[in-house]
Amino acid sequence: MSCRSLADRLRLENYEQFTILVRMHLSFELDLNTEEFENEPDDRGIFRKLNRLHRKAKGCASAKTGSPTDGMKQSLTPEIMEQMHKLMDFLWMEENIVQEGVFRRTGALSRQAELKNAMCLGQKVDLSKATFTVHDCASVFKAFLAELPEPLLTDAYHSAHCQLAQLVANGTEGLEGRLINSLQLLFLLLPNENRHLLERLLALLHRTTTFVDRNKMSATSLATLFTPHLICPRKLPPETLHSMSQQMSSVVAFMITKGPSLFDIPERLSTDIQAYFAEQSRKRSLTPGQVLDESVTSDSTAATVYSFVDREKTAQAHNSNYTTDTALAQLYAHIQSLPESSKKRKLINKFNKENGQGTPLMMNREKSAKMSLGDSIKRHIFHRSLLSRTPKRSRTPLKNISE
Repeated sequence: MSCRSLADRLRLENYEQFTILVRMHLSFELDLNTEEFENEPDDRGIFRKLNRLHRKAKGCASAKTGSPTDGMKQSLTPEIMEQMHKLMDFLWMEENIVQEGVFRRTGALSRQAELKNAMCLGQKVDLSKATFTVHDCASVFKAFLAELPEPLLTDAYHSAHCQLAQLVANGTEGLEGRLINSLQLLFLLLPNENRHLLERLLALLHRTTTFVDRNKMSATSLATLFTPHLICPRKLPPETLHSMSQQMSSVVAFMITKGPSLFDIPERLSTDIQAYFAEQSRKRSLTPGQVLDESVTSDSTAATVYSFVDREKTAQAHNSNYTTDTALAQLYAHIQSLPESSKKRKLINKFNKENGQGTPLMMNREKSAKMSLGDSIKRHIFHRSLLSRTPKRSRTPLKNISE
């Protein structure tokens, strides 16, 4: 099974664990603090809720009267998604995508209104006929994006995208891998509808740039046009929106340049997902009451625990306590791998009592006024999701475990 298929499977079977893993790896790439992150809306089903709220709003047109309804936002319903994909299929064709000023020139407003109204009413439209021009179709497509309740990348992780825009503005030399990993992780946190549409859109825009000598549309010019639809919050005043669009267009241009590669699964995240399923498979293979040899440590469990640690920073954070900390982490991982029993609970309680509230996490992180996102998620993973998988902190804190 491919890495992407495994990620989709984990998202479907255990969304909470999927989100924890993705956010954990995102915290290694970006500086996001706990308060800011925990106040972000939950991205699960956010557009499903909006679909229910706006389904009857008739954002494009009234089905009864066939007249446009101004000022109404509409969400990514299956019907709208279908029409947007039809437009992208049409624009993808080489004879259309090479048209000069595609996505920039507006075309005829009357034809655009006719085309949009017909699509919103679910009427079959043959775009291959000469009724509507390439520029008409491109303008209608942008209009659909503009009428979404949120930008396609949503508002949930806007602060993360701002950080990426700042990194791009400072120059991508030596940072390209970090930028790609961050965008890959952020795209994984999008609702399914948004992620699928974004993948197709970035592929279309990337293809558009390959014909720049004919259509005169570079990644920078396309980013200028699409940044407000992809990344800028809807409720901003016009002046603020214009300023933010200029600031964020650099990261959108980077997205267009990299195109489909941004929807691959980061290697380290893929390793953690594989370890997760390996551990689940191992647990299912255990018979009730089965006790493992205490001299054997579960490699899959240890690998999963270690993957929650920033390996590079961990290696720099400790020297002398490596052997001891590794042994403790392996011992604790083994205890956690045992079947649930009163003996296991006693061992865990004894381990925690002897070691306080320590955890094999990096304890030499610089203190700040706000707890970092990584610390917050680690606390959540080890103390909530995994039922205190790691020991408590002692008076002499355990240092982090490197890879």
